[in-house]
Amino acid sequence: MLPEELAAAYEGMAEATVEEQNQRVAMVFASLAPRAILPGMLDAVTTWRPDLLIREFGELGSFVAAEAHGVPQIQVMIGLRRFHDQTFPAIRHHLGPLAADHGVSVDRLGDLPTAGQLPLSFEEPGDGIEVHRFRAPAEPPLPPVEPDLVYVSFGSVSASVPFAARAFRTVVETLAALPLRLLVTIGDEGDPAEWTWVPSNVRVEKWIPQREALHGVAAYVTHGGMGSVLGSLTAGVPMVVVPQFADQPDNGARVEALGAGLCVPADEVGAAVRRVLDEPSFRAAAGRVATEIAALPEAGEVLRLV
Repeated sequence: MLPEELAAAYEGMAEATVEEQNQRVAMVFASLAPRAILPGMLDAVTTWRPDLLIREFGELGSFVAAEAHGVPQIQVMIGLRRFHDQTFPAIRHHLGPLAADHGVSVDRLGDLPTAGQLPLSFEEPGDGIEVHRFRAPAEPPLPPVEPDLVYVSFGSVSASVPFAARAFRTVVETLAALPLRLLVTIGDEGDPAEWTWVPSNVRVEKWIPQREALHGVAAYVTHGGMGSVLGSLTAGVPMVVVPQFADQPDNGARVEALGAGLCVPADEVGAAVRRVLDEPSFRAAAGRVATEIAALPEAGEVLRLV
């Protein structure tokens, strides 16, 4: 997609309601992105003639290409089943005409074999599409917790989105003033050299592998992207979620519902972190979810879908 199209879609996001933000994100993923990727995907499918296509749920250009050429698919969920249900009307609206031009019905998305890494307890109660759950390969145990060490990150993308970047700076400023040590990652688009204003108790890096970044931390302050949340739960690390857009408010609500952390706006992050650090119940709840995740079958088990 063209950079100016993406910029126009996200213009004014800070002032938009959560519903309006979700609608814009859905338009990007269900219209701009598929239209941009579809020509290349059609060429790849016709050239390579694959026997199977595995795609994440949010990548819809390859869905149209595979369906148009009769290629079987497995889709991998990138979040809650609710996210599937919430986004489907927008997908039907935005993707429907493009898919129809290639003889494809978007209703097929509800019939495809589906896999995902979320444990069942993280899902909201209620019916949804069947998900074959799996986990990533087991990692070595984390080192002992350092009670004053907190990891702060808004992921690889959100920290560079202007309105989310402002919230991120508020979070770091607030926590840097507390008697804590902070590890802060700002994403590949950020420059640690521009963070000269932080005090000596703050270490700023572009990116560190998440499991390594979680070594010994007492809590993780995150925007609530699903990769960040799942990584923290897998490691049994409690969270303070400061959601910005898309599925992040829902993810934060589920973290809080499970007792594995709190979901708050940026201006309440200091008190929330203090509470998560002081009350053992949050780490205990995160540990229970980690145990549930560890009991899931490994990714190779999903091959039975093939």
